[in-house]
Amino acid sequence: MIFEINALTVIVMAALGGICTYLANQNIAVFHDGLRPIFPQYLDGKMDRKTLFATSFALSFGLVIGFGLPTSVAGKIIIVHTIMLACDIFGTMLPDDKKSAIISTAIGAVFGVLLLYGMQTIIDIFANLPIDFTGSLGTVGGLITLAFCVFPAIAVAYQAGFTKGAIVLAITMLTKHIITLHGTFRMNDLTISLNSDGMALLVSIIAMIVVAATDKKTNSAQAGSAFAIFEKNIDRIKKNMLILGLSGGIVAVATTLLLIAEGPASLQLTADGLYTEAAMVALGRTLGFIPLVMTTAIISGVYSPAGTKAVHVPALLFINMGIMGLAGSFVVGALIMMLEVLLLGFIAKGMDKFPGMKELGDNTRTAMSKVLDLALLVGGMMAANQIAPTIGYIWVIGLHFLNQTAKKPISPMAIGPIGAISMGIIVNILHLIGLFPIA
Repeated sequence: MIFEINALTVIVMAALGGICTYLANQNIAVFHDGLRPIFPQYLDGKMDRKTLFATSFALSFGLVIGFGLPTSVAGKIIIVHTIMLACDIFGTMLPDDKKSAIISTAIGAVFGVLLLYGMQTIIDIFANLPIDFTGSLGTVGGLITLAFCVFPAIAVAYQAGFTKGAIVLAITMLTKHIITLHGTFRMNDLTISLNSDGMALLVSIIAMIVVAATDKKTNSAQAGSAFAIFEKNIDRIKKNMLILGLSGGIVAVATTLLLIAEGPASLQLTADGLYTEAAMVALGRTLGFIPLVMTTAIISGVYSPAGTKAVHVPALLFINMGIMGLAGSFVVGALIMMLEVLLLGFIAKGMDKFPGMKELGDNTRTAMSKVLDLALLVGGMMAANQIAPTIGYIWVIGLHFLNQTAKKPISPMAIGPIGAISMGIIVNILHLIGLFPIA
């Protein structure tokens, strides 16, 4: 590995794993962009903790095993997804009370240290399964970011009718297509690639705001209060600004110590010693992720332990500067994270200047719930079919309709993830009894 294993790196990895798990356990921040929008369902009491954990596990486990660990081993630096997605799982595994906060933090800290020592061992363990289905689990959440940009159009349709909803949907699709085709450009030696899903989500939310502001049902008494739900979410994040700043500082220090990298491209450049080039690549990715991270934060009240990933940029430039470089990396990383949180508040206040709509909050939550239900169901079907092409679709579709007839049905949002995971277990059992041969 590129990094050194010593007292300092062990402490930093323990701190990184501990704080990321604590933030997830206390519903303050999670790394997975697809998990963040699900939290309003839990915070509003419409989803239990077990379902939240099952969803987190299904969304992140496959990415940790199938993407994070192999990429980390190949690049000899831990890609940030490996530890932070795992911490999402550990954090949501236990209740969000004080006792569990301590336990989950300890689990995350231990995992961070173990990850430092045992990346290859972990890969070998899962590779030895009779049928390794973990790589397919990443498909479960593959549609969430893509589908989530549709929710503003659905909310508009509920509020203002089919025609306006269809117009917003068309604008969303057009934005994604244009950014996909022309969203990469160069400024001097810097290549900037905009995230098409993030930009589509940003534009569709702006369109939703415009429709809300011009709705004839709005009266003067409602003005300035329609976006209270978004303001509450921002206030929730701002209350945790100091610990989020601490998280940003720790992430930055871990980057400077060459323990973690924000993405595959910057990881390889960092491994090759091209720190300035890595910082420029990280900056380009940050610009692409700003719309996605900030908009999902605004609508969920949950942030990311690495923010918009901007903390990685200066951290890369502090490499090889000794103790002063580490101190500078921590301070700058913490300040960047807190600045991001303050900008969220500024955005919320800007939204509040628009006239409000009485039904905006309910329509937004309903639209998000329906989009996520369908995205996870279809994603679960696709993952199950990858695991077992003969019976995968049948299993998840069957579970979906059987759940509707159960005396105590589980959340529809959990069917896709549970179906994919259980399908993986089933095929391994079938293989052991000779009914599922390996091709």
